[in-house]
Amino acid sequence: MEATVNLPGLDEHSEAGHELLDEGEPCAAHSAFEDWVSSVARCLNGVLPDSGLSSEWLGLPHSHLVMGSGYYDEPAAWANFRGAVQRPLAWLGQLPGKVQDVNAVPALTQTAARERGRREIRMQMTARAYVDPDRIAELKEISHPEFDLRKLVRFCEKLNLCFATECYLAVAMLTRALIDHVPPVFGCQSFVELANNYAGGSKSFKESMRNLENSSRKIADQHLHCRIRRSESLPTARQVDFGNDLDVLLAEVARLLRSG
Repeated sequence: MEATVNLPGLDEHSEAGHELLDEGEPCAAHSAFEDWVSSVARCLNGVLPDSGLSSEWLGLPHSHLVMGSGYYDEPAAWANFRGAVQRPLAWLGQLPGKVQDVNAVPALTQTAARERGRREIRMQMTARAYVDPDRIAELKEISHPEFDLRKLVRFCEKLNLCFATECYLAVAMLTRALIDHVPPVFGCQSFVELANNYAGGSKSFKESMRNLENSSRKIADQHLHCRIRRSESLPTARQVDFGNDLDVLLAEVARLLRSG
């Protein structure tokens, strides 16, 4: 199922941006640029509130033809100005795809369920596995007298499900839950103790564990503990993807429990 992208005014905003490239008077060009930027930001806030797209738009290059009480009419200033126009124009050209991302699988799944008039969720997708299925199969085969791995395996399965359905908030939180779940396997009370003091791993292993502790945990904490606010920016796949470091951790869990 594809998202319906409805962006009223997009063509007009793009046309207004192209017209800026024909301006020849610095003060008029600068003023028109500022009006254009403000107009697009208002449109984004109205059509896609709290999506983070307005903030992204406002972070693009700005006109420097007028600074303070002076203006610049040199060829280099105009070259910079036209570059400052062309980059936002390119951004507008990519906007339908950005909206597709905003309205991606989680929202579409819920919309489809409501349209069918039933409390029913259907999903059909193909996505890269966050946790390698072979690693999950390896963990399932382990039987240990002290550690029941059913919850660990379910964490891994849910990580794959959430990553596939683009539920990136859940991926961050599940990653944190997983790393807090396994320290007893290493004879540790906490993951920070594991990352800093576990003597059985190589230098590369410790670096991966510290990345999980120092980066993945802080990203999860940010999304778990930050209260509701006026504007939000949702996590992307890149932000929450610690699959490589997680596989290093799970491989060591499997090695220890097989040898034990």
